[in-house]
Amino acid sequence: MQPEDRLHALDAVRSSALLLGVVLHSCAAFLQDFPIPMWRDQPHAAPAVMYFVIHMFRMSAFYLMAGFFGRMLLERRGVRAFVKDRLKRIALPLFLFGPVIFALIGVGFVLGALAHGTHFLTLLLAQQQNAQPPGATRGANIDLAHLWFLYYLLIFYALALPIRALVHAIGARQSVAGVCDRAVAWVIRGWWTPVVLGLPIALYLFLHRTWTEWLGLPAPGSLVPDTTALIGYGIPFALGWLLQRQPPLLLQAHKQWGTYLVAAGALTVLCLSIIGLTPHWTGPTLFGRDRLLYAMAYSIGIWCWVFGFVGAAQRFLSHGSVATRYLADASYWIYLMHMSSIVFFLTLMRPYHWHWSIKLIVMVGGSMPILLVSYHFLVRFTWIGAILNGRRRPRPLRAPVAPAPSASG
Repeated sequence: MQPEDRLHALDAVRSSALLLGVVLHSCAAFLQDFPIPMWRDQPHAAPAVMYFVIHMFRMSAFYLMAGFFGRMLLERRGVRAFVKDRLKRIALPLFLFGPVIFALIGVGFVLGALAHGTHFLTLLLAQQQNAQPPGATRGANIDLAHLWFLYYLLIFYALALPIRALVHAIGARQSVAGVCDRAVAWVIRGWWTPVVLGLPIALYLFLHRTWTEWLGLPAPGSLVPDTTALIGYGIPFALGWLLQRQPPLLLQAHKQWGTYLVAAGALTVLCLSIIGLTPHWTGPTLFGRDRLLYAMAYSIGIWCWVFGFVGAAQRFLSHGSVATRYLADASYWIYLMHMSSIVFFLTLMRPYHWHWSIKLIVMVGGSMPILLVSYHFLVRFTWIGAILNGRRRPRPLRAPVAPAPSASG
């Protein structure tokens, strides 16, 4: 997509969803009994609330945009070019860069610990080895960690293409498409939008016996597809895909962005009043009426946050700027690589009894310059940038230096 064709607000939503991952994974260090010992610091309620809110809507908003932009790319370039682009920009970073990314996380951990001596590193390694994350499962002994979202993108693309081919093969293609368009328009144009979209997810979560309520929708690291993730994130992806047929429906979200955010805040407060501020890493912890009420409030709250987020971006970021476009380009790289810098600063500060807010600022504020500088010099103008962003950015030309005037002049 060329710069002049960019939907700046929606591009900002997609990139912000990725950048919020840096904050989310930094907040994770201050959650009670976080399952990864190397990621633990002193727990506190405030970052737990931040984690809860960000996790509630971030990936749903991302997959909504992924579906929207995915179909836009497909319609512009055709099936063959679409598949080639997705393999290069999604599958290749997952399977080729993944081992390097995981190795760098270990490097960040070791460097942060070695600043306090080899004894401190040995102690942390022993803690990590002896601790077993409660309820953790690994598909085929592989944990995708924060790269799981790429794996599910590939699954959604693999499902979307044959469904699209089937619709094309049906003689009444326009009739099927027309019914879908009218249904989506009805869902989006009313006050009932978050309710209609949230209730199917709520019903599934309520009936899912092992659903861990505090964690909401999962971030599954296993290669075995998770049904909850397929449903919870597949609905936003499918909606984004269908909304691309009628872009004005999504672009009008700015009209009610404030109402959506107020409703989202109220539903989030309701959820936390039911489940509490202390994270639960295994479930269930709620039963009966409380569980049903929580599932409904959480699922409807997801969509209130998503449409409030999209609407606010439409209201304030629709014109774009050099900074927002640059961050949008850099966000993919930042999200892929941010774990190594976060674990470095977290491990470096572990012996110090500083306030959680100071540590959070250092983790986020220290990581972002490193990630942006590495993006600018190692990615933006190189073959890596051609893989991640679809094309290699040309290096800016330097202005010629004017010769110094001679003495006679």
